[in-house]
Amino acid sequence: MEANNRMLRERPADSSQTVNTVMARMIRIAGEALRAKTIEEAGGIIVNRFHTLVKTDRAVLVPLSGRKRISNISGDLKPSQDNSFSQAIHEIRLRFKGDFSPKILNSDELPDESGLANTRKVVGSMGGSHVLWLPLLTEEYRDNGYALWLERWHNKPWTQEEIKLVGYVIVFFERALSNRGRKPSKGSSKKRILIFLAILFCVLMGLPIGSTVKAPVQVIPEKPYYVFAPFEGIIEMLAVDPGQTIQEGDLVFKYDTRVLEKQLEEAQRAVASAWAELTRLEGAGYEDADARAKIPVQKLEVERKEAELDFIKHQLGMATVKTDESGVVLVDDPESLIGSAVQTGEMILRVADPRRTKIRMMVPVTDVGLVKSEATVNIRLDSDPMNNIKANVDRIGFDVELSDDRVPSVIVDGVWANENIKIMPGQRGMAKIDGPKTLLGMQFFRKQLTWVRNTLGI
Repeated sequence: MEANNRMLRERPADSSQTVNTVMARMIRIAGEALRAKTIEEAGGIIVNRFHTLVKTDRAVLVPLSGRKRISNISGDLKPSQDNSFSQAIHEIRLRFKGDFSPKILNSDELPDESGLANTRKVVGSMGGSHVLWLPLLTEEYRDNGYALWLERWHNKPWTQEEIKLVGYVIVFFERALSNRGRKPSKGSSKKRILIFLAILFCVLMGLPIGSTVKAPVQVIPEKPYYVFAPFEGIIEMLAVDPGQTIQEGDLVFKYDTRVLEKQLEEAQRAVASAWAELTRLEGAGYEDADARAKIPVQKLEVERKEAELDFIKHQLGMATVKTDESGVVLVDDPESLIGSAVQTGEMILRVADPRRTKIRMMVPVTDVGLVKSEATVNIRLDSDPMNNIKANVDRIGFDVELSDDRVPSVIVDGVWANENIKIMPGQRGMAKIDGPKTLLGMQFFRKQLTWVRNTLGI
C-alpha cells in the first residue's frame, strides 16, 4: 500500500483543469444522467462523458450485484458478459465486495493471491494499465450499487488530486443510478385481469411434469484454430477457399507489401546515412573535440535506425501468413477480405477438424432460465429428421443475440453424449432440452403469461 500511495503522489493534477470547472462539468453530466429515462441510458451518459472530467482511456460501469457484470462501456460498445475482460471485472468486484473505498489496480499493486488471473492479463495489456476502481454507492444503496472501472493505458498513473476529485462522483452519480421508484398502478380493470390469471394459474398448478425447451441447433466445429491478422494492413490475396482442406504450414493469406517495401528502402537509406555520419565523426574526432562529443549520440542514432529497419523486415516476414494447424477452412465471406484493411489481432478465418464437432443452440431469453448445465438434449437434424441424437449441455452464455428468426436468444453449447459420433459441421435442426420439474399450468401457459405480463407492463 505504501508503494501505491507513493504512486498517487508522484504527479500533480493538470493545473489548467480547475476544481470549479470540473465540478461544473460533473454537475452538468449528473443532471443529464438524472433526466435519462432508464438506468442504462444514464450509465451510457456517465461512461461516455467521464473523460471530460479527468483523462481516461476506457470507462466501464459495473453493477456490484447480479449476474450482469458490465452495464455500460465507453464508446457505446456492446458489453460482453462472457470474455476475459468481464471475468477480470468480476474478479475485482468479488475481491472488494463490501469495501467502498477507491482502489488502484496495476501490475505492481495487485493483491498477491489466486483468483485474479484475468485481472493480471488486463492490467498487463495496453503497455501497462492503471485502473481506478471507484464504488458508486452509499449505505442506502449498497445492495444494488455500481462501481466505475476507469483505465489509463501506457503506464499513466492516477494522482492523489485526481482520486480526490473523482471521489465527488459518488454524491452526483449515485442518485442517477439508484432505483427510480415503482411504476404507477394501471387501474382496477387490469387488477381484475391479474386476479383472474392468478386464479387460473392456481387451478392449473398441481400436476408436476418435466419441463422442456425447444431451440434451433447448428453443428459447429469444436475448438477450431483461429487465424488472426499479425499486424495492421491490407489483404492482397486469400490463398484458400471455404471448405478447402489445408495442411500445417500452408499459406492462407498475404498482405499488400508495397508500403512496407517503400518503408524498407527508406529505412535502409537512413541506416546508411547514420553510419556515414558516425564514420565522419570518428575520423574528425582525432582533432575536433566537438566531433568526439557527438560520437556517443550518433552511435545511439545508428542503433535506433537499425532497430527500425529490423522491425520493418520483421513485418515483411509476417506478410505471408501460414496456418499452424491442419483442417478445413471456415470463412464466411472470402470476397470481402481481399483488399480490405484489417487491424492487428482481427480474426480472418478458422481452420477446423471436421471430425470434432459440437452443437450450438440459440435458446430464447424467455426460456434460458430453465436450461441447466449437463441437461439432456434430444436433437433431430434436418438431414435426418427421424433419427434422435443425444447430447448434453456444456456451456450457457451470457450475451443476448438475435437468432436467424430475429428472436432475442442466448447461446447454449452442447457436447455429444456419444464421443464416437461423427457429424459434419454446418448441419441444422431442432433441439429439445430437458428442464427441471415444473407444473402443468406453467409448462403450457408460461409464455402466454409472460406475454400478458409484458403487454400490461407489470
